[in-house]
Amino acid sequence: MADNNAAQPPEAKKEEKKQPTTLESVLKESSDAVKASTNALLGTGAIAAATGLFGLDGLVTAASFPIGRGILEYAKADGKSKFTSANFRDEAIAGALFTPPLWYGIEAVKQTPKAYGLEGTVANILGASVPVSPLLVGGLTFGVLTPALTALYYPLQYLMQNKTFKGMGKDFKKNYWKGLKRAMPLTAISSTMVAAAYAAPYLAPLLFPALALANIAYRIVLSPEKISYKKLGKTLLSPLYAPFYLAGGIASAAGKAYSKAATAAYSLGSAIGSLFKAAPKPTTAPAVAPAH
Repeated sequence: MADNNAAQPPEAKKEEKKQPTTLESVLKESSDAVKASTNALLGTGAIAAATGLFGLDGLVTAASFPIGRGILEYAKADGKSKFTSANFRDEAIAGALFTPPLWYGIEAVKQTPKAYGLEGTVANILGASVPVSPLLVGGLTFGVLTPALTALYYPLQYLMQNKTFKGMGKDFKKNYWKGLKRAMPLTAISSTMVAAAYAAPYLAPLLFPALALANIAYRIVLSPEKISYKKLGKTLLSPLYAPFYLAGGIASAAGKAYSKAATAAYSLGSAIGSLFKAAPKPTTAPAVAPAH
């Protein structure tokens, strides 16, 4: 009786992952190098544009975003820190776009007392004559301007990071009120800065550099990602850490881009050179003596 169990064909071997050819590797390395360089140029160009339009105020405001992102990446609780050239580009562009509303918003708040004829007006608080204007400026910054800027911040960051409007409303509802509450102590400090610069005009040149530090802190506080306060504390102990971290990240990215470009160029040259090498001469088989 024939065996009912027919012989099973051997299992087909899984296809091995195709290794990229030399040309494919060269093209990928070249593409990565071009992307990194382009991202760096776009980010730097955005900061330069903000500087050209708003001077030092534009420079420190636009630059505060990528610096804040760099610190945030370092302080992530999951330890998965990654600051790429694309991150630098997106944050710099977001910072440049955020500069006009911040600048004009502060100017509008500072002009409010004059617009309502309250300059020079004083109020009797606990037996002391207190100027009304700085209090009004500080109050408007805390209760109106900062909430409005935060309402702009979340959609702007979402658009830059996701490159789409889809899901923006859901993200806003999820993060806006939580972020605004977390930022209240910082908002109180920044509002006091604005009020002080209004009350003492000689402090005005220091306002935006001070707000730039506040923007770095806002970038960290408003982020929904969990951070390690132990890691964050290291940055607070060294005020110079943030610029050096950003500079190190940019230098590293530039170094990698240069390395990739150099490797790609060398590989491409080798690949092209190999095309012109003479083909090896075919070996002739030895003649076989005829059998007798």
